[in-house]
Amino acid sequence: LPPHDSDIPFPSRQVDSDMIIRVLQHLAANGSLFTAANRLIQTGIATIIVLEYSAFLPNSSSNLKRVESAVDYYLKSPTAVVVEEGAKEISRQGYKEEELERTILEFIIEHRM
Repeated sequence: LPPHDSDIPFPSRQVDSDMIIRVLQHLAANGSLFTAANRLIQTGIATIIVLEYSAFLPNSSSNLKRVESAVDYYLKSPTAVVVEEGAKEISRQGYKEEELERTILEFIIEHRM
């Protein structure tokens, strides 16, 4: 059996986390990101969707491999286009903080993979 994350010494978990963050950065490079707000919203939504999806992939591979697989699947899926369009629309609305949070969470729940 592969070791559980809590069984791995802290520096090793940090390296794994750093590598996962690098993989997730591919989400920021995807799509036509026209404003800082749109980029932040799109990347945040995509990251949450991908991390949630990766949690449901088989535990037979490392965390990094699961996240890489989830990013690859996401980028090839229609969900990526929907998130790009949704982020544009959300960023145009000029929501106040609480309303923005609620809108983003509702969008994520509606478009889970």
